[in-house]
Amino acid sequence: MMSEGPDEAQSRRLLIIGGSHDHLGGVEAFCDRSTAAMHERGGWYCDRITAETAYLTWSHVPTFVLSILHVAWRGIYRRPDVAWIQYVNFPDLFYVLIAKMVGLRVMVTPHLGSNWRSQSSRRLRGISERLLRLANRLALISWTQEKEIRLPGGPPRSLIRNFLPSTVLTTELVEADGLPPAMQLIHSSRLSEGKGTFLFVDVCRQLRDAGVPFQARITGTGDAETMSRLRTMIDEGNLQNEVLVLGRVPEDELLDHLRRSDVLIHLSRIDSYPLIILEAMTCSTVPVAMELAGARDMIETYRGLVVSIEQPVAETVEWLKACDLGALRASRLETARRVRTDYGWPRCANALAAALDACFRGDSKVVTQPELVDGTESRDPA
Repeated sequence: MMSEGPDEAQSRRLLIIGGSHDHLGGVEAFCDRSTAAMHERGGWYCDRITAETAYLTWSHVPTFVLSILHVAWRGIYRRPDVAWIQYVNFPDLFYVLIAKMVGLRVMVTPHLGSNWRSQSSRRLRGISERLLRLANRLALISWTQEKEIRLPGGPPRSLIRNFLPSTVLTTELVEADGLPPAMQLIHSSRLSEGKGTFLFVDVCRQLRDAGVPFQARITGTGDAETMSRLRTMIDEGNLQNEVLVLGRVPEDELLDHLRRSDVLIHLSRIDSYPLIILEAMTCSTVPVAMELAGARDMIETYRGLVVSIEQPVAETVEWLKACDLGALRASRLETARRVRTDYGWPRCANALAAALDACFRGDSKVVTQPELVDGTESRDPA
């Protein structure tokens, strides 16, 4: 939780609820970066409470309940102007219920995809829709979320932007002549079957069998079963010389690996709007992603390849085999510069502030982010 800043008395108070202490990933980074960006911008003073809902088991229920009680206490005794809740897992919606019970204005940002349990289960989807109707406003990271997940009618929408690491927006890019002659591949995620980790190993095996020269790195970690299966696949495929498993690496090191890679392979079935794809493009790395609305939107806007859900490995391998590595590298810097412009922190913070202001005022209309920030043409999020 952030300490009080000197501008707190002149600012509206925002309580950010989301993420977990012991399972760091995209939503935790999103919360951290949005807090830092809003602190730089001013106008909203940010506090943070972790939701502790990632991989929730019975042993973690006491921590989850304590966080729920903390939100209730804050709502009664130190009321924020808006509670901004990150909806990743079904238990996150209990925070919406508690926040409304103590009379808070609530804005919710979904971070999930259509294959997540709260969306694929008809019963949980119905409960999710009813609880989301309690929100005063929904703040969507992408207009594609309206098509990918079931969102209720009623709460007005705002379109905000994702937050990239500040360092990735400013650090020097790697020129093509600074890369090794073999194609450089990378997979980075919270390692799991749903995130496409094992499909990545299949891609590497087929490339090696086809005689395509490459080097591959895997960053991130998973549960014990996932890591054991990953090591077994690499050993059985005799890929020890081609695939390097680095485990969890610091953010700066991850970004350096991305800058020194040609292609990110992210064959995830569960991401609504995968931040790693934006990070890769900002580092001048070309993404390959499975057919999901958010990934397709990013790739069509900038650069990359979308493969089918039915044959993701085969289509990825065929594209990589046919790839002109020289041509791929020749245009690597242009995409990075475009993404850096679109996702600069001032623009992202202004979009978030516009959504929070609309929630605070109780505006009922749908607000598109560019409409309130920079006057640029926008897509209709509906």
